[in-house]
Amino acid sequence: MADVESFRARSPTELPPAPRPGHGVKRPKTTEPFLRGPIPIAWLKRAHRAGGASLTLGLALWFVRGVSGMRGPVKVSRSVRCRFGLSADQVRYGLQRLESARLVRFAVRGRGRCAVVEIVDDGAG
Repeated sequence: MADVESFRARSPTELPPAPRPGHGVKRPKTTEPFLRGPIPIAWLKRAHRAGGASLTLGLALWFVRGVSGMRGPVKVSRSVRCRFGLSADQVRYGLQRLESARLVRFAVRGRGRCAVVEIVDDGAG
């Protein structure tokens, strides 16, 4: 037989303290990819002004940099292009425009190979 007293409401003095906001609250893990910052606004503005798909390509580069967790060269692979909806031509012309705007510099160039670039984020706006 169940103990009826265990279901009786407690007095307010017997209640455990309410949790503080943000403490003990479990949030669901994010499964969607996200950009890791900080990403300089001046860099984004210059990428936008470069035209074409330069801004989208720039966001893809920052995404890869955030995923890798390193500040070194970034490889523009086919999977990155597909994730951001960029064609090979858009990547090629976008990299040329970003290089002209001094936002990236090539680390490795090669015919038929993925471009490997370094993001230039020296704070120059």
